[in-house]
Amino acid sequence: MKKKFLIIGCGYWGSIIINSIKNLNKYKDIYICDEDYKKMSIAKKRYGNFVNKIQINEISKYKDIHYVYLATPPSKNLDLIKKIIPLNKKILLEKPGFSKLKEFYIINNLLKKSKSELRFGYIYLYHDYINYLKKKIQQDKFGKIKYIKFERQNFGPIRNDVNAFADLATHDLSILKFLLNKKIVLKNYIKHDILRTNSGDIVSTNFKVGKIPIDINVSWLNPEKIRKITIITNKKMILFDEMNLEKPIQIFDNYASYPKLSKFTKSYFAKKAFVYKGKSTFIKLKDKKSLDNEINEFLNEKKNISDINFASDIIKISNKLINQ
Repeated sequence: MKKKFLIIGCGYWGSIIINSIKNLNKYKDIYICDEDYKKMSIAKKRYGNFVNKIQINEISKYKDIHYVYLATPPSKNLDLIKKIIPLNKKILLEKPGFSKLKEFYIINNLLKKSKSELRFGYIYLYHDYINYLKKKIQQDKFGKIKYIKFERQNFGPIRNDVNAFADLATHDLSILKFLLNKKIVLKNYIKHDILRTNSGDIVSTNFKVGKIPIDINVSWLNPEKIRKITIITNKKMILFDEMNLEKPIQIFDNYASYPKLSKFTKSYFAKKAFVYKGKSTFIKLKDKKSLDNEINEFLNEKKNISDINFASDIIKISNKLINQ
């Protein structure tokens, strides 16, 4: 029996998933499901025989469904996942999955009693440039990391159910956890409510990973779309600019330092730091779409790098900030 694919949720992101699956040319047809019949009808009209409509309570009848992708809001996910886990499926749940930590615990207990596998759709974990950075960091090619800054800003969409940090910064937290694989500790934050009380439209946060200070700045009230990661090491400066299609990663042979303590004199405070500016290079890969990479790894059933423990850690950090 051929393993079939089911997409639950036919809204904005669900439609993108359907289109990606179609373009991958791995299936002649797939199943779709949404409690909103209008959305399913729109998808059917757009994709024709490629999609077959079913209802959530019918999933157990379709023994050929092996993969289930949920592009649904966190408020709906607990009830949906409870119904799917006992069916022993491979499940990909769009981030953040759940908004409450207790929901992760409930689902984790259900997973232990099932053969289902659950992974979360943190798409930057499948981004070729992020994986390039991770590889170089693991190989210690950049030197000792001293500081990292994330900038994720744009004009809308503006959410009513979460603030800008919960909507945008979870991407950066997932990248940070993926790159360094160490505990992330919240140190400080500044939240600006521009549109209404407790809207959190602009949020600046400070974290630490070991001794490395981390800044994450997010906003959905910015006229320019910005997606940047800056890494400062004792040897180099690295800039990943997702919006720069010509030079996505720039590596600057720049560093600054003060003399060693043994060389300090009484006039130390009058001395300037030594600043070295060397050549810069850029990296441009023959990268694939991150979503395609994610779906391919899901279908190939490769190592689950965004399991429930990974996703719950992100929510722990996010909720700690939001609830302060």
